Amino acid sequence: MKAPSTMSQSNDSQPARRSSPPRPDQLSDETVEFLTALDLYKRKEMRSFLRFEEIFPVLEELGYSYAGQRKALEESFDEALDALRSESGRLFPSWSEVFGVALELGWAR
Repeated sequence: MKAPSTMSQSNDSQPARRSSPPRPDQLSDETVEFLTALDLYKRKEMRSFLRFEEIFPVLEELGYSYAGQRKALEESFDEALDALRSESGRLFPSWSEVFGVALELGWAR
């Protein structure tokens, strides 16, 4: 007798399964541009790790702007990242996911 597959069972007490990050060929040109700029920023500032809020200057350098107030942006950004963490079951979202959150919150060129 075959054991039931755990993939088909749903258990609300367990976190969502981890999904692998997208491959480079699955990313938009806009996302690749952001990731490249973020890597250059980290090298320039000699930082291995960044706080999520540190992407705002990188976005501005790429020509993006946010029309709302900065304080409201930071609160909305934190809430959106918390939702992403909850949805994905991962504590640390990928930078491409963080970029997607920023665009969803209204950053635009």
